[in-house]
Amino acid sequence: MPKKDNTELKRTIAKSIFGIIPYVGTAFDEIVFEHGARIKQNRLNNFVAILADGFTDEKEINLENIKNEDFIELFESVVKRAVRTKSESKLLRFKNILVRELKEPTEEIELTELYLDLITTLSEDEIIILHHHRHFDLIYEEKITGLNKLRDKENEIAQNKKKETIIIDKSKYEDADVEVKKKIGEIEEWLGTLRQFRTAEFYRLEDNRFMLFKQRLLAQGLLVDNRMNRISGGNFQNMGITEFGLEFLTFIEENRK
Repeated sequence: MPKKDNTELKRTIAKSIFGIIPYVGTAFDEIVFEHGARIKQNRLNNFVAILADGFTDEKEINLENIKNEDFIELFESVVKRAVRTKSESKLLRFKNILVRELKEPTEEIELTELYLDLITTLSEDEIIILHHHRHFDLIYEEKITGLNKLRDKENEIAQNKKKETIIIDKSKYEDADVEVKKKIGEIEEWLGTLRQFRTAEFYRLEDNRFMLFKQRLLAQGLLVDNRMNRISGGNFQNMGITEFGLEFLTFIEENRK
């Protein structure tokens, strides 16, 4: 079948599926077109094509879930957001959310709405920054705390070595010193692999743009800036991810499947 005909077929399939929905079936073309904006209509047509691809590629969709009241509300909410963006990545995420909802309906529709707001608001660069900041979590903080304790221990050993008056073959603190230095080196090496994720260069952004994006993620409650007391750096230099940020990333990842 020619590509054009195949595309039209998929759009027909999508509209047929949506026709099952009691409310949306009658308002599908009018749901966002109070002013008949052509640009929105084109975006909706594009989104319908993307949805059709998702629906025809998936074999585990339960069409009975389309009649679910929560899905109807979610669908309307997604479509209203879809026509306000030209970002292909956002449209794909919206499609994945709807497909997953038909496969496995969520009981936390309010939380899904919140995540939809974030997907709509955040740029792709900001989501990528958040994704890489997932490394800076509570485990990271524990590593930093452990490193500081080891450095204190290293200093203590150094002071004890200075106080030694009799040394036969080697200092009695030598083995402990070697062990502490080894552990410090291992943690510092691990930290070094993550350092790039805190630089604007890694994301190919200007410094001021990178700072702006981190501040926006902070304002959304996805990143937190309380790391400066643990390691060197000023405001917004050593940010960590929040539990909410991790939950949002999990939501995005789950809706890729």
